[in-house]
Amino acid sequence: MKKNTAIEQLPDFPAIRQIQGALWGVTETRGAAVLIGAGFSRNAVLPAPNSPKPPLWTDFFRIMKERLYPGSREKDTTSDPLRLAEEYKAALGPAALETLIYELVRDKEWRPGPLHRKLVHLPWTDILTTNWDTLLESAADVTDREETYDTVRTIADIPRTRSPRIVKLHGSMPSNPPFIFTEEDYRTFPRNFAPFVNLVQQVLMENELCLVDFLETIRTSFSGQAGYEINSVTLRAVFILSGF
Repeated sequence: MKKNTAIEQLPDFPAIRQIQGALWGVTETRGAAVLIGAGFSRNAVLPAPNSPKPPLWTDFFRIMKERLYPGSREKDTTSDPLRLAEEYKAALGPAALETLIYELVRDKEWRPGPLHRKLVHLPWTDILTTNWDTLLESAADVTDREETYDTVRTIADIPRTRSPRIVKLHGSMPSNPPFIFTEEDYRTFPRNFAPFVNLVQQVLMENELCLVDFLETIRTSFSGQAGYEINSVTLRAVFILSGF
């Protein structure tokens, strides 16, 4: 798709209009919610031009593979990042996996970019995210939006917060683990974090949903393993990030 394509010419323009109507309260739905994946963090302001960008699944996969299987050929290892994370944890221990997360997700060094501030300024009913960094919360702290966001970091936060919320589904820095990362984490998520799954499903029933992320992260994070059951009925628009 050309960068100068008019929005009206996009194949998903009707869905975009649907989200617009829900956002501004001109449709019958309660509102619009947005689900943010790791790709959106690439819009962060970095401390220096040569600073590493916020990581994607491919970055974690490459580093874990190099450390677990140095010199191995591609066909000798799994191609699934979640399974490789499970192998990394089994071989080197949970502390090593958490250290890797903090090594690549340099949350303290990043600042919200203009797109973060624009996103939180919109009248979403809720912002759901699988990201561990705090860029969305930091952007929300300085927004001039009339309704302020509550942040849900743990199951205990759910009953004492109300919309609009920023919901951290998979853990949150600096001190709200566990960070959902491995194949086993995703498999057991519906059982171990059932209140989060119920919250997401409630948001999906009441709102139009827009998902913003890279295609690779959508395939990895939102494949249904975590029990969210996001499908074409609940998902009105998907914005695939590119050009980073």
